[in-house]
Amino acid sequence: MGSLERIEHVASLCAQKLPSAVVVSAMAGETNRLVGMARHFTDHTDSPEYDLLVASGEQVSVALLSFALRKRGLTPVPMLAAHAGIVTDGLHSRATIQSVNREAIMHHVEKGEIPIIAGFQGVTQEGRFTSLGRGGSDTSAVAIAAGIGAKECVIYTDVDGVFTADPRVCPKARIIRRIRHEEMLEMASQGSKVLHIRSVHLAAKWGIRLFVKNTFSTDEGTEMISDNEAIEGELVTGVAHSSDEAWFSVGPVPHTRTTLADVFGALATQGINVDIVNQEIRGDGLMVHFTVAGTDVAQARQVISSVTPRAEVRVNQNVAKVSIVGVGMRVHAGVAARMFRALATAGVEILLVTTSEIKVACLVDRSALNTAVQALHSEFVESIS
Repeated sequence: MGSLERIEHVASLCAQKLPSAVVVSAMAGETNRLVGMARHFTDHTDSPEYDLLVASGEQVSVALLSFALRKRGLTPVPMLAAHAGIVTDGLHSRATIQSVNREAIMHHVEKGEIPIIAGFQGVTQEGRFTSLGRGGSDTSAVAIAAGIGAKECVIYTDVDGVFTADPRVCPKARIIRRIRHEEMLEMASQGSKVLHIRSVHLAAKWGIRLFVKNTFSTDEGTEMISDNEAIEGELVTGVAHSSDEAWFSVGPVPHTRTTLADVFGALATQGINVDIVNQEIRGDGLMVHFTVAGTDVAQARQVISSVTPRAEVRVNQNVAKVSIVGVGMRVHAGVAARMFRALATAGVEILLVTTSEIKVACLVDRSALNTAVQALHSEFVESIS
């Protein structure tokens, strides 16, 4: 949806595929422009007026694509969140979808019409406007697919699929043709920008077959399959990274049974996701280390200052996260050691570490990120080509 010419192309694609429904995002750069306008007045995003502004780009896309489809002899039905019954909680700028009105959408599908639905937005039970935050249009698409009982959802974007690493950082990265939901969840949570983690989670929860394809290519793209389907898997499926990280060091604070619960409970209440967590028990109290997205720094600092007003709060935003992901880690020992050795050989210092059954993630200095990604891709992906 980057330009009028691209919208014409999307309309031709719709005329060819005849989808049950289409969910659209804003035109390229439009959401950033709207956010910039909002920030002229305030840095706070937790308000109805903020959501009303930043989600207006999708309304434009709905109208323009509807024009293009009607020109091709189809019958589009432009729908905003309220028309489609996309109900969310009341957390502004990062709302979560709670339900979709199947009848409101299927009424038009059954008549042979094509609902054109605005992504990224919703309404509360009280009718207040909300926006879903980053990746909101992907999340809207999968939620609507689940809501109307669709078996497949195709996300059309400007890349050929999900890659083993970011091709802009690692030129030898290649497309992953089939990937388990579980692996894609980890890839998304660790920084892969192709799909947002919420859309993958919804697809896994409702058993929706999810595809990622390039709008302007005939490449078959990437298919996400259920976790119990057979697939020839490698030890590591891909290398993900995120440069939008902030490392908080808080303390010393009193070391009590409820200290961590108080700190992270307060962050959770504000919808702030915490990733890597570490604690350091010292003679003068407890040091708490954790990472959040760089966009959450100001709000996280406010929360921490209210919970631990006497503690020193240090924030390092010159950091990045690099991760390896793959279900093969479950049955192979020594993967983490191999990762640490590869980074050490490349001269990359590891600052913090977190793991799961199918992931190892390291916090590194941002200046070393590209070196780290390339070293891990060479060690785990290119070595088995």
